[in-house]
Amino acid sequence: MRISVMGESGSGKTTLAKKISEKLAIPHIHLDRFYFEAGGADVRRGSEKEKVMEATLRRNALAALQTESWVSDGRYLRILPEIGEMADTIIYLDIPMWRRLANHAKRALKPSLRHKELSAWHELKFFVEMVRRTLKGEQKKSKLIAKFGSKMIFLNSYREIGEYLQELF
Repeated sequence: MRISVMGESGSGKTTLAKKISEKLAIPHIHLDRFYFEAGGADVRRGSEKEKVMEATLRRNALAALQTESWVSDGRYLRILPEIGEMADTIIYLDIPMWRRLANHAKRALKPSLRHKELSAWHELKFFVEMVRRTLKGEQKKSKLIAKFGSKMIFLNSYREIGEYLQELF
C-alpha cells in the first residue's frame, strides 16, 4: 500500500502520515526531511544552489519511495511529479486557511514543534508564503483532481481525519 498525504502547509499532513504509518505498520516518508537534509532551508529561489538541492531531494526521495509500502507527506509535485503515479491513494487535506494559520502559529511559537533547521523568525516569515500558496493552491488542486481524482480522498476537517483513521481498522 502506498499512500501520499497532500495539502497546504499547516494542514496536518505529517501528523496524519505518522498516525497512518503506526496503524498500518508501514514506513513514513517525510518529504520535508529530504528538503532540509538537501539544504533547502538556506536556498534562494532561482539560484544554482536551488537546482542542486532539488536534484538531491528528488534522488533521495525517489530511493525511499521504491519500497513496497509507504505513507508519504508533503506536496513536492513540481520536484517529484511521479509521487501521484506511485501512490495507490492520495489523501488531500483541504483544511480552511484560518485553521492552518493557527496551527502554524503554534509551530512558530513552540520550538519543539518546529523543524530543527528553522528559527521562529523563519516560521513567522512563512505566514506570508502560506497565504500566497493558498491563493495559488486551487489551480494545483484542480490539476491533481483532473489527473488523479479516482484515487483521491478529500478530508476537510479534523473530525473527518479522525473518522478516516478509525475506519482504517
